[in-house]
Amino acid sequence: MKSIFTEFSNVEWGLKGLQELINIHPLFVHFPVALLLASTAFFVIGLIVRNENLYIAGKWTFYLGTLAAAVTVWTGLEAAKTVPHGGGTHEIMMVHQYFGFVVLGLSLVLSAWLFFSKTNIPSKGRVFFLLGLLLLNAVLIQGADLGGRMAFLNGVGVGKKSAL
Repeated sequence: MKSIFTEFSNVEWGLKGLQELINIHPLFVHFPVALLLASTAFFVIGLIVRNENLYIAGKWTFYLGTLAAAVTVWTGLEAAKTVPHGGGTHEIMMVHQYFGFVVLGLSLVLSAWLFFSKTNIPSKGRVFFLLGLLLLNAVLIQGADLGGRMAFLNGVGVGKKSAL
């Protein structure tokens, strides 16, 4: 039986995966997904338990998620120039791109609403704000699924070497 130390010693250390990148989009895609989904959870749980600190966490996580969405859309537009668009990939990529635009647009609108409300969660139209968050999450998850299908089913941008 191998010891855990033997397994660690057989691994090549350093950021070797970066050598396989075709573009930098994969480095950013998970930030808006995690931050925007977490933000919604903070807001919803904050409403349930009536905790202002959770609203604060939701607000700042949402702002960071919006910033991450902007960077991710930009890197995605640049990435589209570096990968093949053959077969059905082009159609998936275009819908994925449009979903990214919708995520960014909704994030910007909801961030502005949050900012100008001057509270940690809008008091006027709160139900519509929460519905906007839920819509944003649905579009975000579907867009992420499309991106995952391109990468894992069609091999778009998965690296310079094929997986064994």
